[in-house]
Amino acid sequence: MATIESVRAVMAAEGLADLAHVIDGDPANRTDCLVVTRRNNAWVTFSTDERAAVVDESMRTYPRESEALEDFLVLLRLKKLLRDLQRERDLERVERAAMSLASLPAQMEAEDVNRVRVALGDDYLRRPDCLAVARRDGVWSTFYVDERAAVEERSLHTFPDEVSAVADFLDRLRSQHRKLEIQDELRDRRRRAGEPS
Repeated sequence: MATIESVRAVMAAEGLADLAHVIDGDPANRTDCLVVTRRNNAWVTFSTDERAAVVDESMRTYPRESEALEDFLVLLRLKKLLRDLQRERDLERVERAAMSLASLPAQMEAEDVNRVRVALGDDYLRRPDCLAVARRDGVWSTFYVDERAAVEERSLHTFPDEVSAVADFLDRLRSQHRKLEIQDELRDRRRRAGEPS
């Protein structure tokens, strides 16, 4: 039967304590966090999002503390697994090509992915309607900029370092470029078939 003390011990032993979490407390202002706490005479587990709002779909209710704590541990282990897989993927990217913001133009030229408007670094402040990679507020990010040169917050991905951000930017750029190629192929097929494009 799980108790708060036993869960904390398991977390320490399995390296889970560094993941954002709240145990039997107030999750107010805690972003991207797993929570197990008492509410309305029951125990609940849930996640908070990047705005510290409760993710409604994640809410689970339990009549007993031990059941909630056991679920919380499962969720925490899954979160650690996802984090570790993301780190592994980022390391693989680094091993393939340790890219930097400075080396991006040459890589883009070599791959011939120049049909998509891009902004590298602070250029996004002056460049509307583009895919961008930059260090914003001290955090490396990739994002889309709309036609008014405003960051589309829903498209924002953040990264712990420049290499990871540049790797994600290249993935997104390749994807956008491939979409344009597919559109061209479809347009050419329609034209050959005598259909309006």
